[in-house]
Order: sequence, then structure tokens, then C-alpha cells
Amino acid sequence: MNHKTAVAFILFVTTLLLASAGCSEQQKAKRAVANFDLLAHVPADTPYVAAASRPMPKKLSRHLLKAAAMQFDEKNFEALVETGKSGDSGMRRLVRLAMAVDRELKDKLSPEGLASLGFPVNGRKLVYGLGVLPVVWIEIQDPDKVGALLDRIEQRAGEHSQHLKQGNTKYRRYDFGKLTLVTAVKARYLVFALLPAAEEKSFLPLALGEEHPQKSLADGNAFAKFSVGHGFKGYGEGYIDLARLVEMLQGGASGINRQVLEALGYHPKLLSEGCRKLSLYLVSAMPRLSFGYTEVRDHGYDAEGVWEASPQVGNWLQQMAAPVPGLGKAEGAMASFGLGLDLARVRDGLRALLATVRKQSAQCRKVDDQSVAQAMQSINLVFNPLVVGVKGFNLVLDRVELDPSTLQPRSAQARLLVSAIDPRGLLGMAASLDPKLATIQIPQNGTPVALPVQEIMPGFPTTWAAIKGQILGLFLGGKPADAVKILSDTPASPRQVMALSYDVAKLMQQLGPSLEKNMQTLQGPDAEEARSLFQAMKRAAEVYERVGVGLKGEKRGLVVTARVAFRKE
Repeated sequence: MNHKTAVAFILFVTTLLLASAGCSEQQKAKRAVANFDLLAHVPADTPYVAAASRPMPKKLSRHLLKAAAMQFDEKNFEALVETGKSGDSGMRRLVRLAMAVDRELKDKLSPEGLASLGFPVNGRKLVYGLGVLPVVWIEIQDPDKVGALLDRIEQRAGEHSQHLKQGNTKYRRYDFGKLTLVTAVKARYLVFALLPAAEEKSFLPLALGEEHPQKSLADGNAFAKFSVGHGFKGYGEGYIDLARLVEMLQGGASGINRQVLEALGYHPKLLSEGCRKLSLYLVSAMPRLSFGYTEVRDHGYDAEGVWEASPQVGNWLQQMAAPVPGLGKAEGAMASFGLGLDLARVRDGLRALLATVRKQSAQCRKVDDQSVAQAMQSINLVFNPLVVGVKGFNLVLDRVELDPSTLQPRSAQARLLVSAIDPRGLLGMAASLDPKLATIQIPQNGTPVALPVQEIMPGFPTTWAAIKGQILGLFLGGKPADAVKILSDTPASPRQVMALSYDVAKLMQQLGPSLEKNMQTLQGPDAEEARSLFQAMKRAAEVYERVGVGLKGEKRGLVVTARVAFRKE
């Protein structure tokens, strides 16, 4: 084998191995979801579902628990209690039970804490709707500890459950008036289900897995196809079917969904045929919210949420973004935030939508034609030529030092890139603030020019400006080494609409000391809330390393992306 043949052979084998590795991960995800036996319990027409078919990596599970413990807020439950006070006695008792669960979970959101309650750190889970009512399956590792937990919850809430049996399954029953709560330790899972009391016996076998629906999400690997189609990896994904929920609320439900609503005594408001068609038409444009993990690592994860769109809306969403240099690519910065929107296309799309609504609503008296016409006129006023002329911006902060007393920047290293049809015009608007800015001549080849900002605002960081094409760049803290390259950069994706990212540790290192000194001098009713927010920032810096969120317009829909990196312990 000669040299060239050997190199070609090595490249071939390397390519094959890489492809096999990628294929292997996809196949693992597909097999895990397809083999998740609990999916056989989920009706194919459920209005919502979320399933974790694979155990999360243990290291990542630890991070997620730590983050959950940090965000655990009893005020949420206090608000729930206040809401429950206005309900009937059954609702008040159900709220007390939720409060008891809260008390038991407090200080237990850790691997050791969960183990003491009988749960693994990375157990599999399933949540779905039996009609509109939830059914929850949570993997357990010690049935005795879980049983003891249920006993303690009952004692805290002052509840006494009935211990009954359905088929081969022993369960606890709680009567809350129109609703019945059942819990059971079944094989290696803890099951919770809310059922309509009027048809409890009919739905109990389904909720406890003693019977299967006529058609489930396991049939034909329906859920596995959904998961793989979105690139989800089986660690936690699902959807909320907005179109089905609207159909149910309008009285168009069938099967289990209809039975549950009827058992709850729900009577939909009768709509005219024209109004019903209009509402279904609108929801069909973006009928489902999907979500899931697209990648997991020991110390972080990527996730997506997709507001799925019809082909027509998807084509419009693809054209919504306007390119802004570097949008979504400032990974090493302390913080960045940017937006890129072709506002002319957004305006035209909104006008087209309202025109369609106006046409479709001819037979629906609930829609005021004059109001729709006024809304169309308002769109023209909001998206006027001046506004439409600005395509977007990208703000990147590398370093900021604040004055503790005023919280004004003492020094900074930052850049702001603005995409506009007339970038010189933007500077002309700034010149109205001070005549000195009107005399500045900035070439359009990307050469930076110093601005006399310090003469206008003493103590403000040195500022440079550069223009290339339709991009205006403002650079704080020093002359950029390569302004042309920065102004000519591409966004992370041609479909990128919004991007936000921040390095939590850097933010606290650079801003924390000044903020903490400022907190000590605050007075008045807002001081306590400000100090509380600052403490939340400090706790976040102990858990997270970096957080990034993005928004893209794609053919499949409006896509929210998240990338989270946790601090390594």
C-alpha cells in the first residue's frame, strides 16, 4: 500500500467511525423511546405529554437538582394557598396536600435527599393528559421509603386515604369532591392521577395501567418518530397540542377527551360555525408546542422549544431574520444580547394575517371588522419607515466596572453593532444631542474614528465608531484591532432572530462588588427586593457557568434554543 492509498484508507475509516458514532447516538435515542413501555398507557390523542425515556447522566442530574433547589420558592406555594382559599372544600384540601408535598421536598433536592425518599437521582418519568387531567409516573428505587413518604404527606395535610385495590394494583384514594386523586406504587414506579369523580371507575384502570387505550403513543412508534424527527434524545421531551385543546374547549372532542370533560361537567360555549372555523383556522397556523433535550453532557445541556408551524407560516418564519454581525456567537464575552428582524417582512406578514382574519371572520359576529381594519392601520404607524430602517443590533460586553455609588460605568470593553439601511442617519440623530458629533466624518470602509464622547460626558469610556455597508459599530474602551472583520462577521445562523448569553461567574466577579456596596446604601420599600435579587444572582453564580438562549425562525416553526453550562464541582 503506497502513501496516498494509506492516507485515503485512514480518512475513509475515520469518516466511517464518526458517522457510526453519530448514527449510534441517534439509534440509542430511537430505541430508548421506542422501548419505553409506559408510552403504551398514553392515549394517542392526549392533549399533552412529556416523557423521559432514558436515565439522565448522573453528574448532570446533580447539577439539575442543585439548580432546582436554588429556584425552589415557597412563595409560589403561598400564592397557591391563597388561590385555594376561594375554592370549595375539596380544592382547599387538595392545596393543603400540595403544601405537604412541598414541605417534604424541601431540603431534599439532592441525590442523597432523593435517595432518602426512595427515588433515584436520574429516574425515568412520564406525564400525560387523560383528557385534560394529569397522570404522572415517576421511577422509584425503594418502595418502602416511598410508602413512608406518602404516609408523612397525609399526616402533614391531615388527610386519610382509602387503601383499595384495582386488579393487581393496590392504591390510595383521596376524595376531593368533583375530583379524585389516586396514588399507587406499581412495580418500579410511583403513579399519581387526577380523575373525575363522576366517572372514576371508568378511568381508574387506564390511569393505573391495568388497561391500555384503544390507540396509544406506542402504536407505530408514534412518539419515537416525533422525538427523532425533532432531534430530541430521549432524556425528556414532549408537546402540548394546542389545536386539540382548542377543539376540546369548543366541544369538538371525542373519545376519552370528551368523556373526561363531560364527567367534569364542562359545557362549552356554543360558537357559530363561522367563529368555530375561524378559531380552528388560526390555531392550525401554529398548532403545537414541542420541547426536549437535543444534547446532554456531564456539565450541561442543549434544549429546544418549537412552536410548530404550518408550511405557509414556516416559509414566512424562515424569512423573518435580518443578518446582524456576530449575533449568537459571542461565547467568550461576559454578556451579549442581540436582535435581528426584517421588520418590513414582519409588518407585511402581520398585515397578511389580519387580512386573512378579516376575510375568514365574515361569518363570525364576534370579530369586529372595524377593529381589524384599525389594527391594520396601526401596524403601518408602528412599522413606519424610520423603524423599519433599523434591522437589528448586537451588544457584546467583555468587561464593565461600575461606580458603586451611581452604578455608572467607570470603564468598559464593549461593542454595539447596529444594522440599518442608513447607518449615517443614526449618527446624525445622535448629533442632535451635541453639535460636536455633527462634525465627525466616518468613512464607510470600516476604519474606526474616535468620538468626542468624553468631552460631552466626562468619565465615560473612550468610544470609537466605524461604518461598513449597512453596519454601524460603536466600540467602548479602546480602538478595535480589526473593525472590518467584526463588522463583516456572520450571525450564528442565517435564521437567527434573537440571541442572549452571559457568563454568570464573570458577571458576579465584575459587577458583584459594586452592586453589593450599592445594596448596603439602599433605602425605601424597594431596597429589600433589590437585595433579594442580588442574593439570587450570587446563588446562580454558584450553580451556573454560562447560559445562552436563542430564537430562530425555521420552516418547522419558531424555535427557542437553550445552552446551559454548569459550574464543575
